[in-house]
Amino acid sequence: MSTFSTIVVRQEGEITVIEALPRRIYLQVVEAFRSELQEIIANTRGEVLIDLGKVSVMNSAGLGVLIAVHDQLQRQNRRLVICNLLPVMMEIFSRMKLETLIPVAKSQEEGIKLLQAGPK
Repeated sequence: MSTFSTIVVRQEGEITVIEALPRRIYLQVVEAFRSELQEIIANTRGEVLIDLGKVSVMNSAGLGVLIAVHDQLQRQNRRLVICNLLPVMMEIFSRMKLETLIPVAKSQEEGIKLLQAGPK
């Protein structure tokens, strides 16, 4: 397990599990979040699960980071699943229709199973 300033990372077989630490991802935190995610993506292979269970606030730049990570992984024939969204974050994802772009799981276990099942 590796800990950065905004994330904790561990491997679950071929899946990289990233847990976001800050309750609020906005302003200065966004750049650290982006940089740390990019470093992890560049240095791992396989599918990625991002657990946002601790995040209650994320601005548009933070959402943009998630979309950019999704797009980068897709270009590498890798997949991203987001899990553990708090109700307020699920509302944001729903309003922006992000769950149609990035699959959302209720838990890490569900997200891992979704990624292990392969592409749909």
